[in-house]
Amino acid sequence: MEAIMIKGCIFDLDGTLVDSLKDLAVSTNHALEVCGVKPHPVEKYRQFVGNGMIKQIQRALGEEHLDLFDQCSSEFLKYYKNHCFDYTVPYPGISELVDTLNKEGFKLACVTNKPHEVAVVIMKQLFGDQFITTYGGCKDYPKKPDITSLNLALKDLGLNADECVFIGDSNVDMQTGINASMPTIGCAWGFRGEQELRDAGASKIAYKANDIKEYIDDWNK
Repeated sequence: MEAIMIKGCIFDLDGTLVDSLKDLAVSTNHALEVCGVKPHPVEKYRQFVGNGMIKQIQRALGEEHLDLFDQCSSEFLKYYKNHCFDYTVPYPGISELVDTLNKEGFKLACVTNKPHEVAVVIMKQLFGDQFITTYGGCKDYPKKPDITSLNLALKDLGLNADECVFIGDSNVDMQTGINASMPTIGCAWGFRGEQELRDAGASKIAYKANDIKEYIDDWNK
């Protein structure tokens, strides 16, 4: 990779900054049960999440129950809004990483496919004002790997794509960064695992939070 200078970091949320898998699973399973559909094991949700709520609910329902999509989505959102902090916490070392990046002057943003109204609440609760902006999934722009929301975040940061790194835990995140011609860091601790990130063309793989800072420092030498 040619020499770059990183001034900003754009993070995915679920599976990257926070471990939210159990809350997403419990909330979706609650909605399924309300609709009379059998729930799934928590681990199954590693493959259900990542492409936004619509895909998550569709995958959980399965093709045979898609007629219940509207009811299930409504029940999920209603429950999840009140239970999104039951189990969700930042991954080990993430809070310290965010603090360090802020202190060293890096500009931070979050771009996620999680519903925008919930994403903003979670980011504020867990990270305060350390992120300049957050863009979640909504009807105003397409979801990742489309780069519309990413470009909006870059505008808020006042940076160009080649001055930022995109950090996430799935092939969707790596493709988003690649679509924007940005270097990418894949988080091996996330929902999808190292092999998916490598197959998706991640520039670097992080195994612990501080690896992210070390990669940025190496790029900025």
